[in-house]
Amino acid sequence: MISIPLAFGFGNLAMLGWLGAAAAPILIHLWMRHTHRDTPWAAMEFLRQAIQRNSRRLKLQQWLLLAIRTLLLVLLALAATKPYLSNWNLLTGGPQMHRVLVIDATMSMQYAEGEQSSFARAKQLATEMLDSGRPGDVYSLCVLAETSADIVAGPSADPRRIAAQVGSLEATYASGRLGDVLPTIADLMDQAETNHRSLSGHEVLFFSDAAKHTWQSATAGQADQSTLAELTERAQVTLVDVGPAEPTGVSIHHLRVASGLSTTAEPLHLVADVTNYGDTPVSDLPVQLLVQGTSIDEQVLTLPANSTLPVEFDARFTESAWQSLSVRTRGDALAADDQAWLALDVRPSVRTLVVEGTPRAARYLRHALDPGGGTASPVQVVVAAEGALVDQPLVDFDCIFLCNIAQFTPAERTLLERYVLQGGSLIFVLGDRVMADSYNQPLAASPLGWGDWALASAAGDWGLTLQLPPVESPAAANAGWLPAGVGPLKANQQPGIDPLEYRHPIAAAFLDHERAGLLSTPVSRYFQLQPTSTAQVALALPNGDPLLVTSKHGQGMVAMLATTATLDTVDPNTNQPWTLMPAWPSFLPIVRELVAFGLAATWADDQAEIGQAIAGPVPASFSATTLKVERPDQQTAEVPIIREDATANWQYVSTNLPGIYTAGDSLARVAVNVPAMESDLTRVDQSLLPEAVQVQSAPPDASVAGESLATNTSLHRTFLYFVLVLLLIEPLMAWWFAGRAV
Repeated sequence: MISIPLAFGFGNLAMLGWLGAAAAPILIHLWMRHTHRDTPWAAMEFLRQAIQRNSRRLKLQQWLLLAIRTLLLVLLALAATKPYLSNWNLLTGGPQMHRVLVIDATMSMQYAEGEQSSFARAKQLATEMLDSGRPGDVYSLCVLAETSADIVAGPSADPRRIAAQVGSLEATYASGRLGDVLPTIADLMDQAETNHRSLSGHEVLFFSDAAKHTWQSATAGQADQSTLAELTERAQVTLVDVGPAEPTGVSIHHLRVASGLSTTAEPLHLVADVTNYGDTPVSDLPVQLLVQGTSIDEQVLTLPANSTLPVEFDARFTESAWQSLSVRTRGDALAADDQAWLALDVRPSVRTLVVEGTPRAARYLRHALDPGGGTASPVQVVVAAEGALVDQPLVDFDCIFLCNIAQFTPAERTLLERYVLQGGSLIFVLGDRVMADSYNQPLAASPLGWGDWALASAAGDWGLTLQLPPVESPAAANAGWLPAGVGPLKANQQPGIDPLEYRHPIAAAFLDHERAGLLSTPVSRYFQLQPTSTAQVALALPNGDPLLVTSKHGQGMVAMLATTATLDTVDPNTNQPWTLMPAWPSFLPIVRELVAFGLAATWADDQAEIGQAIAGPVPASFSATTLKVERPDQQTAEVPIIREDATANWQYVSTNLPGIYTAGDSLARVAVNVPAMESDLTRVDQSLLPEAVQVQSAPPDASVAGESLATNTSLHRTFLYFVLVLLLIEPLMAWWFAGRAV
């Protein structure tokens, strides 16, 4: 069907004038029939008789010429109105449409087949639709990407303004979820209805690669399905698929320290994950390790189809300083994920303070931290008695172990929390002197009240099984800073430790190393821990009770071990040690991985992704009010120093580029990486989308895609072509008819 807009304005008055002009030939013809007078003449009588013999042919010729000349004017008038062919509108001169263009700017849209990326194709198609739109239509623009949520234009009746906005868009390195942009679309439609009351409806056009990670949230059974379904009730929704037909590529993600401490005393073992997303194997793939931008090692991999393999490097550092590391491979169609970054604060050694509540309570722990006992050890250990905690300059230590400490004074509590907030790593190792109420009320938010814990502890039944509810109250979770509440003492008859599928980084070190003894480590006595809502359970016992719990607090890390770290703590009922862990092969790697995990959480943040805020502590001696942050593109930004109580921190939120961000001259470096899920270009299952969502595939050549994908097909060019043809036919027909008139 053809739909012609007839909104008021000068353009429409001109159109009415053209339609009036189209009637001129008919009026002139009728007028001339009544303005002549009959005069008898012999010669004309002979001519009249000849004409009568051919009158039917002449009338037909005249009507044909009249029809052609009239049709010329009608087609010119129609072409001036830019009519369109619509699937749902009748021939009407009524209100115009509101079209919302949604451009997917997530990282996966940088995938380039040939010279044109999916993002460039989306922009070109959107621009062509704007160019072929009807006068009076209203347009809006928004961008689908986490770091571009504020890029919104319209509603506007000026398509050139929207086209300029489309042309200025740039692809991002961020991820995105369809549900994040749906409320923005609804707001734009509300604004259009308020500002343009003559609108006949809305049309929403998504220009996207239809990647599963972007659209999955709006499929059947997912959180945004109902929101998208509601949108289809208000608007015609079309997904224009601009993604590659058969995407392939290799990505590198999750560069990490697999073993070792980031010191000059020992080498680091680094691992990164390399994934082949194609259906064919990749051979002779070079992967390089770069330190400070210089390649120091290279591996050559063969990747099977649709597989992920680790690539391993060993690196030794001779200089104590922040180090920028990256692993990269050769470029492919999606170059954004061909490199992963990591920032490390390399120090001469890890300075560790071990505080023991009883003599010799930390002797096994000290040997696990520093087996060699030499000056070149990666861990330097200082052992102190419980009463000397307040006399130690805690800021001088990277990690603190508190072994079998009965309780804490208010001054000790203040020092310890300040230490963690400023980036310290604090590990509580429990024992027979521990008073649960001292841990639960002053140090942590107990899931139960202090009196409930006291009653449970006073019951004296070490075999008591108490099922504790998780910490659900935000106020309770924020009131303290320990990773778990300390419950009653319990007995365990099953030997072994559950690594919980090796999900936690501490447990991951034991994956494929069953002979390290973790699965057979005996623990017979322990305190029942109740983790807070923000804590992570690293290791558990066979009955499911947590054994080792960690959590982030401020810029630091806090951990709690439910049992002791010595063989000297004995169960009086059985005369057996609480645990044989200190004598087990798994003890040393557990301790070392615990230290490494704490340092990774405080020294470097190799898990930061595009769009996430990065932050860090500022030394107390730093007197400035702002801090300079240098971005990967060498641009700089000034950020304010946030001072609260005894802490000072910096924070930077505009992490829209992957790479290393440097705070201050050498205060800190933070690695920001692209989201791993954006490398997977698997399309969403279209059958799971709401039925009203129309899906159209964009042709590979975007230069001819505008008309084929447009919901409303423009006809004004076709009408002009007909006018040109008729202008050639009309004089030829008039000449031919004149020659045969007699």
